[in-house]
Amino acid sequence: MKNQQKQKKKQEKITLDSLYALMRENEEKSIREWERIRKEREEAWQKAEERLKELDRITAENTRLIGDIGNSNGDVAEEYFQNAFEKDPRLNGEIYDKVISNMKIKFEKFSAEYDIFLLNDKSAAIIEIKYRAKRDDIKGLLKKAGDFRKVMPEYSNLKLYLGIASLSFRKITEQNIMKEGIAVIKQVGDKMVVYDKNLKVF
Repeated sequence: MKNQQKQKKKQEKITLDSLYALMRENEEKSIREWERIRKEREEAWQKAEERLKELDRITAENTRLIGDIGNSNGDVAEEYFQNAFEKDPRLNGEIYDKVISNMKIKFEKFSAEYDIFLLNDKSAAIIEIKYRAKRDDIKGLLKKAGDFRKVMPEYSNLKLYLGIASLSFRKITEQNIMKEGIAVIKQVGDKMVVYDKNLKVF
């Protein structure tokens, strides 16, 4: 009987020791597992950050290239129409004595920029040049017309005409421009063609 009790206690002791050892082992395994997961996550985050940096670099480069292309297209349009008006400075049946490109004016607190400014003793004309004309270009040009007499009071007695010159127009944009009484100026083949039948004095 006493032997059995001793054996039982010995088994209980071994069982408790084994249990503690097992718990320690499980705890160590858990720590190792969490450490492994933490390292994997850190590596994944690092790779993700590197990919994001590369993506940012590619996006910035593409944005710069697109900007350069847009600027180049705008330069081509400006050069074409400025040369065309130098050769043939006519609008609404009038011939203009002065053709001024990229004109910047400042008067008191007002300022303005005109891609092409045409002038004779009766009229002035502001021509806005775009590579591809958009609806918003109409608003921008109308604002310039509204500011014209503030910026250039010396020409306040002249009739003012407006035109949008572009290498590319959507049909609806052309119609909206002409509805506002603004000339549509485009390249057709090698020639500059001016649609100014509905031209309005601003």
